[in-house]
Amino acid sequence: MQVKTPSMVTLADGRKMAYDEVSPAEPKGTVLLLTGLASKRLGWYKQLEEFGRYYRTIALDHRDVGDSDQVSEAYTTGDQADDAAAVLKALGITHAYVVGISMGGFVSLELALRHPEMVEKLGLTATSAGGTNHVAPAPEVTMRLVQRDYQTEVGEAARQSYALIMAPGYCESHPQEWDMIGEIARYRPINPAAYFRQLQACTGHDVWERLSQLHIPTLVVHGETDPLVPTENGRNLAKNIQGAKLILYPNTGHIPIIERAEDYNRDVLSFLES
Repeated sequence: MQVKTPSMVTLADGRKMAYDEVSPAEPKGTVLLLTGLASKRLGWYKQLEEFGRYYRTIALDHRDVGDSDQVSEAYTTGDQADDAAAVLKALGITHAYVVGISMGGFVSLELALRHPEMVEKLGLTATSAGGTNHVAPAPEVTMRLVQRDYQTEVGEAARQSYALIMAPGYCESHPQEWDMIGEIARYRPINPAAYFRQLQACTGHDVWERLSQLHIPTLVVHGETDPLVPTENGRNLAKNIQGAKLILYPNTGHIPIIERAEDYNRDVLSFLES
C-alpha cells in the first residue's frame, strides 16, 4: 500500500496534526472526516476521493494516531474536538461539514457542541451520545477492546478485530477489503499507551444531556447488525437531536464506510446537498 506524505498543521502548543486533503477546483464547501478508535485517516479510503470530487475534503489523524504527534497525558473527546477546531482554524476554514464514525462521531458531537459556529452539518456514523443511556456491546466484544492483542502480527490482529465488528461473513466474502484493513493497520501502528489514552477518552464520552443544545442539520447512519455500538445508540441520537434524519443499513456492522461504501457515499453526499 502506497501512503502519500500527509499535510501537517502545527497547533499553538507545538503539536503537529496530520491530514490528507482532496479538493476540486471550485469546492462546494469543506468536509472534515473524523475516524474511530485507533484508526487513521487512511480508513476513509472509500470516501476521500469521492467526496473530494465536490468538496474540499480533509481526513484527519487524531492525536496519538498515524502521523499526528503523540501526547503523554490523558485527554477527553472534548480535547480531540478542540484539536479538530484548531486544525480548521489554522487552515483558514471558518465552517465545515463534519462527518465522524465511532469515536470520530464522539468527537464530532463535541465539536458541534463546543464550536457550533464551525459546524455547518453533522454526519454521525455508528456512534453514540455515551453516558448512562449508552447501549453497550456484548461482553466478548468489550473484552476484545480492552484486551488488545499485541502478540499477533498487527495487520492480522486488525483483520481479526474487524471480522468481529463487521457484519458476519463480510470480511471473508470481501478479501480485498480485508487485506486493505491489514495494510492500513501496519502503517504507523498505534502503541499500547496511546491506544489506552484513546480508549479512556471514549469511556468518558457523555453528551447525552447536551443533545438538546444541537440545532445543526444532522444525519445519523448506523448498521442494523453493529456489534460494537449497537443500533439502539443510533436510534437514540436521531430521536434526541432536533430534526435529525436516521438511515439504517440492513446486514451491516460497525464499518458502513466500507461495508456499504457506495450507499454511504450517496446518502452522505445527498444530505450535504439538501
